[in-house]
Amino acid sequence: MRNIMKRKSAFTLTELLVVIAVIAMLLAILVPSLSVVRQAANKITCLNNLKQLGIVVYAYTQQYKVYPVCISDANATWDEFLADPDAYKDQMLGVPAELWPFHKEKKLYDCPMLKRKGADISYCYDSKAGRRYTVTETASASVTTLDIRPKDETKFEYDLLVPDRVKSPKTFVILYDLPVIEGVTDLSLYHDIDPDDYDPNDDDSDTAGQGYLWQYKVLGAQGPHAKGFDILFADGHVKYFKQWSDSDISRKPN
Repeated sequence: MRNIMKRKSAFTLTELLVVIAVIAMLLAILVPSLSVVRQAANKITCLNNLKQLGIVVYAYTQQYKVYPVCISDANATWDEFLADPDAYKDQMLGVPAELWPFHKEKKLYDCPMLKRKGADISYCYDSKAGRRYTVTETASASVTTLDIRPKDETKFEYDLLVPDRVKSPKTFVILYDLPVIEGVTDLSLYHDIDPDDYDPNDDDSDTAGQGYLWQYKVLGAQGPHAKGFDILFADGHVKYFKQWSDSDISRKPN
């Protein structure tokens, strides 16, 4: 009688295989769903980050009356700056370093998805909002010229955008997710202290005026969140876009 009870309580090979098959099917159903949920969570994190950074940009423009300047040739990485911000206090390192005094929380500058891919910094600055220009470009109606003299007294001229001269703040891009380059897993490209979307071939591209939103030369860029981007606009609102919209998105202030 005891032996019969033992045999009845044991699994047969067929039953074991059925259980394994059921578990495999459940995993096949659940894993993609979990991936979708994680992607949605990452997108929401970035939306919240950019909303907070919008407040930071506003605070900056209220104090300095211009948008931050892009410095694309800064000789420092974001991680080096965070390790010792005081070492760079006499240097202009660009947008994130200029915003840092207004909000010193590293997570605010990180997209979880881009961070996993190796990007030191996650958000791209619209180069039309402020970057170093040649003297011949200082006559633009949308900018003001600033003469900056670092410690060595070398003269630099920058054209800085005045917020009041942005014609449509609700469509003018300020910050957005860095693009993901198809086939590139280590985003070492984004270790720069000041990632901006300048493109020397911008006017000649099929996607002229879009910067790096859906175009990174010929490398096949796309947004990190289901191939779309979270975008911060000059009026402070943030919205997700999967495609460019001429009526809703502009990188040009006027």
